[in-house]
Amino acid sequence: MRGRGRERGSLRVACALAALASGAPCAARAEDSNVRLRGAPGMAVRRAIEGASLRLEEPACQRVFTDFSDVAGRPLDAVLKELGQTPGSYLRSLVLFYDGSSQRRCAAGQILGGTQPGSRIIYICPVPFFETDRRDKRATEVFIIHETLHSLGLGENPPAPVEIDWRVMKRCRERAASSAKASDR
Repeated sequence: MRGRGRERGSLRVACALAALASGAPCAARAEDSNVRLRGAPGMAVRRAIEGASLRLEEPACQRVFTDFSDVAGRPLDAVLKELGQTPGSYLRSLVLFYDGSSQRRCAAGQILGGTQPGSRIIYICPVPFFETDRRDKRATEVFIIHETLHSLGLGENPPAPVEIDWRVMKRCRERAASSAKASDR
């Protein structure tokens, strides 16, 4: 028991030092992260969030938040401004990702996950998400951005899901160059 506590303490200290040195937040435990999935699917979601965040650093990608409005008609970039958030900070800190296995639509295995307009919880279908991420990392990053738009209040039908994906793919082609190598691991 004592060894485990010492290991956890060492991990927390190392994490805190790394966070101080880099200025980045540290998530030593699952509860410290906005991703509430475990194992390989949780790691895939964290990787996709990082990739989506790098895309959202690009001004061209940020314009996707001016392309769409919430159900009240406010542009999504205005919603972000009201929250005092950038697209990346909102995604990394205010959106929560939960296991959606118990959700009816996940059971069919044909979706990666989903949310309701204005909800900060995105439910992930672990198996399809993980399998898609293994094959096509860009697809899961686009999905993360797509669902982030819904979490800010974007409805669906209209716009059709394919229209949202197309706009995200068009605007968010590139990742920020400064950190791209870090998320390609």
